[in-house]
Amino acid sequence: QNGTSFHVFDQGRFAKEVLPKYFKHNNMASFVRQLNMYGFRKVVNIEQGGLVKPERDDTEFQHLCFLQGHEHLLEHIKRKV
Repeated sequence: QNGTSFHVFDQGRFAKEVLPKYFKHNNMASFVRQLNMYGFRKVVNIEQGGLVKPERDDTEFQHLCFLQGHEHLLEHIKRKV
């Protein structure tokens, strides 16, 4: 909503319909592993403390250089060595 993260609202559908268009797989865990390698972090909802499985299938990821309207920052998102 504020342009500092992105959400995957339905992981099953995302893996089935979106991932194969851009990757050679449809594995959500592999996609999350790739995000982590590029410095993205999963946003944990404080109300749930990160210990309880959320009721909705909503996963949020953020990166300091992934900001809506600031495309010039994208060049700073690099794979960790």
